[in-house]
Amino acid sequence: MVIALGIIILLALPVLYRRYVPVVGAEKIAVLNKDEDTLLVDVRDFHVAHHDPITSAIQIPLPYLARQHNEIAKKEIVVIVSDKVLRNLSIRQLKKYGFDVKGYWCKKDNDRDMYMTVSAGN
Repeated sequence: MVIALGIIILLALPVLYRRYVPVVGAEKIAVLNKDEDTLLVDVRDFHVAHHDPITSAIQIPLPYLARQHNEIAKKEIVVIVSDKVLRNLSIRQLKKYGFDVKGYWCKKDNDRDMYMTVSAGN
């Protein structure tokens, strides 16, 4: 019984690591600035990105990165994500394909920060 539990835990560790442990070197970007040296890649799902588009970004959802990573220019990349799991998975996948990921911008975090700023002002 204990051995079976140990095997299950050992098999689950890589999956948990990829999803929940932050990627070293990827910084949170406070403000999205489009410049010629940086490429914005929106990896959010189509239905999420459609309702809140970022016009200067290339939109490639995470499940499509494996097929379409060759369409991304070899520049520094800022990944646009909707949550922390998507951040970790997309940055790891882009790094696996040899891209230099400078950081990430999380829509959910920025909405919460804006709400906290407005609430604190009252």
